[in-house]
Amino acid sequence: MIEIIPEIDRIEEYAELAEKHAFGFEYNDFFNPDLLDEKAAIGERIARYRELGRPEKTDTMHGAFFDIVPFSWDSGISSHSQYRMQQSAEIAAELGCRAVIFHAGLRPEFAGSEKYYRNWLETMSGMAGKLAAEWDLEIYYENVGETSPAELGELADILCNEKRFGICLDVAHMMLTGGAAPEEWFQRLAPYIRHFHLNDNHLKRDEHLALGCGCIDWKKIFELIGRYGLTDRSMLLEINGLEKITLSLDYLEKAGILS
Repeated sequence: MIEIIPEIDRIEEYAELAEKHAFGFEYNDFFNPDLLDEKAAIGERIARYRELGRPEKTDTMHGAFFDIVPFSWDSGISSHSQYRMQQSAEIAAELGCRAVIFHAGLRPEFAGSEKYYRNWLETMSGMAGKLAAEWDLEIYYENVGETSPAELGELADILCNEKRFGICLDVAHMMLTGGAAPEEWFQRLAPYIRHFHLNDNHLKRDEHLALGCGCIDWKKIFELIGRYGLTDRSMLLEINGLEKITLSLDYLEKAGILS
C-alpha cells in the first residue's frame, strides 16, 4: 500500500486522492515540539483528522524525533525523550493508526562504546515492547545515520518474538550513509521490514525530492523489494506536496515499477 503525507490546510484534496487510489496516510504533524507542547491544539488536530472517517488500523504516524534520546546517560534527557515517545504513541492510538515510527537514534560515532551500544539496545528494545503492549500499536524503528544494518539487525533479533515490532527502511537515508550496499541492508533486515520511506536525493544530502528527480536507482531498489518478498509492505512517499506526489507516481508508472 502506498502512503502519503496529508497537509492539514489542504486536507480535503488529500482525502480525495487517498480515497481514489486507496492510499494510506502517514501523519507528520505530531513530531513538532511546538505542537506537542499544546494539548488543546493536539486535540483539535486529531479531531480534524478523525472527521475524515479514515479506516481504523490503516494509517501510520511519525513519532517525535527532535532531540529524542531515550537511551541517554543523562536521566533528564532520557526521561523527557521517553515521555515524548509515550505521547506519540498515545496520539497515534487516538488517530486510529496501526503503527508509529520512531528514529532508531543510534549515533555511529558513539557505537564503538560498549556501554553506549548496550544501553541503546536495552532501552530501545524495552520501549518498543512497552509501547506496543500499552497502546496496541505496531512500533517501527527507522534507520537514519546508521552506516550498516548490523546494529538495527541485532536490535530486531532481540524483538523477534514481538509481532508488533518492525523496521521502517528509509531508502534515502540508507543511500546517504556511504556504508553497506543496499543488498546488505535487505539481506539482513528483510525479515523485520514492515514499512518503507521513499524519496529521492543526489546522494549528498537528504533532499526529500520526488522519485525520479535524484540519483537513486529505483529499479534496483524495487528489484530488491521483490526479491525479498516485501512488495506487500506499506510504502510512504515521504515528500511534501500534491505536485511531488503526482510526479513520483508518474515516474513509477512510466518506469514500469508500478502498474
